[in-house]
Order: sequence, then C-alpha cells, then structure tokens
Amino acid sequence: MSLDYQKVAVFGFSRRTGLALIKYLSKFNLEIIVVDSKTKEELETLIAQVDSKNITFDLGGSGDKILKSDLIILSPGVPYDLAVLKEAREKGIETISEIEFAFRQSDAEIIGVTGTNGKTTTTEMLGAMLSDLNGRTVKVAGNIGIPFISIIDQLQAGEKVILELSSFQLEAVKEFRARTALYLNYSPDHLDRHHSESNYKKAKKNIFLNQKENDYAIIDLDDPYLYQLKEELEAEVIGLSSKMKDADLIIDHKRAYYQKDNVNLLDFRKIDLPGEHNRKNAAFAALAAYLAGQSLEKIQMAAAEYKLQSHRMEYINNKKGYKIIDDSKATNPDAAVKALKSLDQDIILIAGGQDRNAEFSDLASIIRKKVKTLILVGETAEKLALLFKNDELELIRAENMKEAAEFGVERLNQNNTLLLSPACPSWDMFTSYKERGKIFKETVLKNVN
Repeated sequence: MSLDYQKVAVFGFSRRTGLALIKYLSKFNLEIIVVDSKTKEELETLIAQVDSKNITFDLGGSGDKILKSDLIILSPGVPYDLAVLKEAREKGIETISEIEFAFRQSDAEIIGVTGTNGKTTTTEMLGAMLSDLNGRTVKVAGNIGIPFISIIDQLQAGEKVILELSSFQLEAVKEFRARTALYLNYSPDHLDRHHSESNYKKAKKNIFLNQKENDYAIIDLDDPYLYQLKEELEAEVIGLSSKMKDADLIIDHKRAYYQKDNVNLLDFRKIDLPGEHNRKNAAFAALAAYLAGQSLEKIQMAAAEYKLQSHRMEYINNKKGYKIIDDSKATNPDAAVKALKSLDQDIILIAGGQDRNAEFSDLASIIRKKVKTLILVGETAEKLALLFKNDELELIRAENMKEAAEFGVERLNQNNTLLLSPACPSWDMFTSYKERGKIFKETVLKNVN
C-alpha cells in the first residue's frame, strides 16, 4: 500500500478521529506530523496507543510544523479558519477533513445524513433498517462516534455505508460525494465556530457537493431554507412533508406514504416515537432504506423496535407516575422548540446552558404558549430571563442542575410535565449533555421516589 505523500499532518489528536487517523496512516511509508493545542502530558494516554516511530509531535503550541507537510487532515474539533491553517493553504498545502480523506480511500457507496437536529436518531434507525440488506450489515460511521477512516479496511467496493455528518466534518470536503444525501432540517447553530450563519449553511450544504443526476437528495419541504434550496441541487430531489399534499413522501399521524411508488413505508400507530420531528426522522430513514433496496417488512419492523437513546425525549419512570422527560440532548433552541411542540400545555421547563449567541425568539414564543414554570440555569439564564420580564409565567433561577431539578419536582403533579430541554450546549457546567441529563435524572428520582 502507498499514499502519494511524504509528510501528512493530523491536526487534532482526539481519542476517536485523531487516533484512528494516526493508526491508519501508520501502515504507510510516510512521516506523520501530529498537532494539538494540548500538551504532551495531557495527551500521554493517547500517545501510548500509537507507534511513534515515524511520528513528529507538535503539541501545546501554535502548530507551525504542519507547514512542512504535504497534506493536512483535520479532526472535527479543529476550526478550518485557524491562522496557521490559512497560512498552510496559502502555501499550497491541501487541508481536508477526516471524512474527505476516508472518502478518497474507499469505493463504498455513501448514504449521508445531516441536519441541525435528529442526525443520530435518523442514522441509528437507518442502520437498524439496513442491518440485514441482501445478507449483509450496512455499516454506520461518522459523527455517531465511529470515525469513517476506522472502518475503511472493512468495506468492499460498492458496499453501502451510512455516515452521520456534522457541519464540522463537512466544512473541509472537496471530492466527497454521497449517493444518497439526507438533509433533515435547518436552524442556526454552532455560530461560535462558524462565525456566521452563511458559513454554517455553506458547510452543511456540502453534503450535496459533487452529487450527480442519478443520486438522491432527500429534504424536508416544510423547512423554509431546504424548500428554497431544492432548486439548486443537481441530484434527484425527493421531498417529504406533513403539510404539502403533492410531496413525494407524505407524513401524518398514521403513516408515511411514498406517493411516487404508491406504498406505505411506515405505520406510525405501531411505532413508539414522540413528536412530529421523530416521525419525520423515521420517515427519512425509511425512505433511504427503501431506496437502498430494503423490504417494507424489515423497514417497519426496525422502526417498531427502535428506542430513542438516553437524554433524547426520554421518559423517566417513577413510582408516582409523574410525567418527567429528559431531553438534555436539546443543545440548541430549535431542538427545544420541537420538544415543547410534542407536549401538551402546563409544562415545567428547565432551560439554559452555554452561551453560543443563539437566537431564542422562536423558543420564547412557544414557551409563552406552553410553559407554566420556567427554571433557568447556566450562562444563558440571564439572557433568557430578560425575554420574559413582562410575562406572567413563574420564572426561577437555579444555581445548578441539582437545584433546578429539585425546584421542578416541588411543582410536579399528575396533570403537568417536568421537561429538561436546555436549548443550549452543556459545556458551561458539564463535560457533556449526558452528564447534565444524568444529574437531572438522579435528582428527580431521588426526590420523587
């Protein structure tokens, strides 16, 4: 095996993508330059997992050693517009994402899934639906936690692979092509990283990059941005909708009906998924599975057996039978809006977290309609509180998640709902949305039971 480079830089020594890239590159006769802003001491457990014979480390500094490389491959956490990367590109050094690099190493057929919210749920459901396609399991990778490069050696030419794709991964692709591209929904997010909404839109739109006429672009026609985007796409556009009767795929409370082929892809009455947004996620997955050649019976069965991951509209069982929902994965306003829309009125909402300069006006509007008590926590608490200074709803500020959950439980009865749907990332107070949800869950169970 050979790669047409002498020196390849891996920028971002992350425990998943960075490590997987280094292990893959180590099979070739070339020099690897590993760059990270963390120090050698901080990364010693990862360094111990690689053969450092052909590796030059540039840790804890500005990363200038990448300027001596022939190719730079970015882990998703590394911004494309860093000064040292701009300098590298000016010198003619190609800079690409791990997704782009892995794509170039494989002849697999890609089903790509992106969107601001629902990517993991849709990707998992699609993976379950294609778990037995013509006697083979279709592999799942990408933003779901499995680097694409880590499964390259397991893929045969023409074999299908499902990739969950974030804006960070799509930001630096060039030749990447998805045979089937699913764009679930759009709302502004990650503006701290992308700096502007246009940059974020451009990164996400790269899922359609290089698609041909015989490829598929599956979009939600109810999303205003995606509806106007459809005219720009090269691929065959397949639109789904819960409002337009002339959509290719029509969704209602009972079914997902594919008009093009006159088939019912899903019977929602046999599927336990809360909210219209999750019915749409299931419909996206079902359509992609159907286009991949899966039988309707297996598609329906997989959807019926699918259970949402923890912290995604997760109902918390308790001895008193109170309605308590952990939606800690709602890390942006649009996700929280979808959660609130799926529930009845009289909601006790816990919201707030890391401040990413998000726009909260749509969230504020639905909170006024559905929320009786709003408990705020984290960096955005004050910003959110200002939106409701003239409203009648009960407004509470909590010091931490434990206190917020305790305030929520105090107000719980058989007729209302306690919902954690923060509308913000968790990193101001927690290591992840999972830790945030875990503390919420433990606290409410302790106080209710």
